[in-house]
Formats: sequence, C-alpha cells, structure tokens
Amino acid sequence: MNAPVPQGFPPYHGGGPPPPKRGLATGWIIAIVAIGIVVVVGLAVGVFAVLHRGSSYDEVDGKYGSAPLASCDDVAGRAANLPRKSSDMPLQGSKGWLCTFTDSANAVTVHLDVEVNSVQRQRTGFDVYTSSGGYVLDPAVHLGESAAWGPAPRGTTCDLVVLDSNATFKVGISDWKTPADDTQACKDRVKAIAQAFYDVMQPH
Repeated sequence: MNAPVPQGFPPYHGGGPPPPKRGLATGWIIAIVAIGIVVVVGLAVGVFAVLHRGSSYDEVDGKYGSAPLASCDDVAGRAANLPRKSSDMPLQGSKGWLCTFTDSANAVTVHLDVEVNSVQRQRTGFDVYTSSGGYVLDPAVHLGESAAWGPAPRGTTCDLVVLDSNATFKVGISDWKTPADDTQACKDRVKAIAQAFYDVMQPH
C-alpha cells in the first residue's frame, strides 16, 4: 500500500527527474553563433578593403586626375586617316579604354589604348616594358616623359607606348599592304596618330 502523497506536491512516478526545459538555452546559443558569424564576416570585409585600397584607380596622384577622359571618338576626330571604329571598351581594373579601328578591305588595323592610375604604378609598368628588352626607348619622340617602340617594328606592324605622369598611351598599326622593309613609314604614321591622341587627352 502506497504512502499518501502530501498536499501541494505532484505524484512521483519514478524514472528520475523530468528533463529540463531547453527552449531558452537553445535560443541563446543560436543568437551567440549568429553574432559571431556577423563579426567574422565584418572583419573579413574590413581586411579586404584595407588590402585593396591602393589598387583603386580613383586614388590617382598625377596630372590625369578623376575628371572624365576624352573618348576614342574624340581622338578619331583629331587624328587623320583612321579607319572606321570597330570596337570600343573600357579597361578592367583601371581607368581607361581600348579602341580598335579597322579597314578590312585594305588590311589595316589601328589600336589605341589609354590607362590612368597612380604615377608609381604607371612608371613601374613602363619600366617593365623597357627593361625586358621588348620595348626600346626613343628620345627622338617628344611626347610625354618617355616613349618606346614595341618589339621588332616593321613596315607592316609597329607599336609605340608613351608614359606621361600617371597615364600610358599606346598606338599600334598593322598594315599588311605596306612593304615590310618600310619601317620608317609605319613609325611616321604611328607618331602622327600618337601626337593627336596625346593632345586630345590633355587635362583642361
């Protein structure tokens, strides 16, 4: 015969104490984990921003500042005898653009490139061009601070790169109907386009 249960206490049925309620504790754990994830993600974003802050072309420090650049159509309006424009696209990762002018019937292609960034980055890139032996400095080209001809210029193809403060300008021509040994004619044509290119791009 069981002993009477005292008033005010629930009857005991054995099997140990009832399991504790976990709803509140589980909620706190989820909240702490969520806060931890937010903090880690925030730190990662902050570190990425600091590491990549110097690569933004908005932080230019030379004469070609944050003002909009003249377009390749502006250059085409000044440079004589350019073929029809066949492509026009912005640079990826830097301020600038790439343009191509093509006359398929006469096998002529002209490439114009401009890149604007920091002075240090542009000079380092130009030094890589010239120190590798691929590009040869030409002090007779009076554009910008320095100018160099690309590898093995010929009458059919020649390229010129010009460094000026925090910008580089490139002009390249392929003309497969010109005699291959007439290198000077190719260079003269490139220099004329480069002069118009440089003049149009000057900040106002």
